[in-house]
Amino acid sequence: MYQKNPHPQKAYRITMTIEDAPGPFGFVEAAAFYQITNHQQCTPIEPIAGVWPSQKEDSVSVVFQKIDARTYVATIYSDGMIDADYYGKGPCHCQLTGVGVSLKASGQKIETNFSPSLEKDQIFESRSKATYFWRGGYPRSKVDDYPDTGEASADNYAEPNRRDLFIVTLKAERLEP
Repeated sequence: MYQKNPHPQKAYRITMTIEDAPGPFGFVEAAAFYQITNHQQCTPIEPIAGVWPSQKEDSVSVVFQKIDARTYVATIYSDGMIDADYYGKGPCHCQLTGVGVSLKASGQKIETNFSPSLEKDQIFESRSKATYFWRGGYPRSKVDDYPDTGEASADNYAEPNRRDLFIVTLKAERLEP
């Protein structure tokens, strides 16, 4: 429904570094997420149910380029979605809320989906975020397509597992036009 900006200007480089992975990641997908900040003012309400049937969020695919065995880079845009009058109620304002990555050994549905992310404040402040994942979940957990979002600290894992982790670091950097 919402339109991708064909000429975005506000670019950020996202560098992803993978350390001590138990194997390669043949499947790397990502998306930049956007939210309409004035959703209730710019979208119609469903007259009978009294709810907003239109979605409040949308995303734009992000392509990571592999630099070497452990480093990938991508470019996202804070102005990646167009602010527009989509419903005839005034312009909807879209704001970048973050970027999420999906890593799998080969891309099969049964494999663990390792999912590091960066939130908007980390992006806008050009910060980095390390996410720790248990190596035992690679290439797959006991649950098919298990969504592993990792932990912010190795200390969040039980003591025996702390020595069996890999780290995915996402770093944002503002690119000047």
